[in-house]
Amino acid sequence: MIEGPFVFTPNFFEKENPNFFDEVWKEYSKGDSRYVARDAATVTVEGITAVLEGPASLLAVYAIASRKSYSHILQFSVCLGQLYGCLVYFITAYLDGFNFWASPFYFWAYFIGANSSWVVIPTLIAMRSWKKICGAFQAEKVKTK
Repeated sequence: MIEGPFVFTPNFFEKENPNFFDEVWKEYSKGDSRYVARDAATVTVEGITAVLEGPASLLAVYAIASRKSYSHILQFSVCLGQLYGCLVYFITAYLDGFNFWASPFYFWAYFIGANSSWVVIPTLIAMRSWKKICGAFQAEKVKTK
């Protein structure tokens, strides 16, 4: 939801009457100026998140709420996509030399602090879903014997 306005509004930082999302991205850009610079890798990662992972996450919520059999596979897939995006995001930051924040505070608060949840939470969900998937597979295997 937050990534969409960034991806589809390239001039978010120039608007005379910015909306809430424009202000969020302006503030976050103090921790990672690649957003204001419209870095191709950053826009691509956020675009994939907005267009693919956002709807898949909503489908996962539906699957969980309605107890669909595919809910754990979907959760696992969304988490892998999120972790892949984080990997690309952090590797490109490393390759760019980690020189794109306004001050050390913004680096630690935004780049490290805010982004760590995008690694920790999907990792925990993926591990839980993987256990459920493997457990279901084992149960099915035992049933067929």
